[in-house]
Amino acid sequence: MTMSKERVEKVIERIRELDLTNKEVADSVPIDERSLYRWLSRQREPKVTFLQAANLCSKLNWTIQELADAFYSSEGENPLSTESPGNLAPN
Repeated sequence: MTMSKERVEKVIERIRELDLTNKEVADSVPIDERSLYRWLSRQREPKVTFLQAANLCSKLNWTIQELADAFYSSEGENPLSTESPGNLAPN
């Protein structure tokens, strides 16, 4: 699945709203600036750890839900289910 142009524009718009450079965003995640460029140019789908997602949310002043909404549409493309996955804790 690749990000749609509209979702990429939502992320770019947020970066501009906060007057951030791509380097500032990339450094906060942390990823290299080229990886961020590939995400924003839709060459590559973002793959981040929980910590990287948290760092990105912090830098963009977004909740995790706002970040997810920027990367996934509401038309069933979101892989995050609202159904409970059950008890995932180890016994």
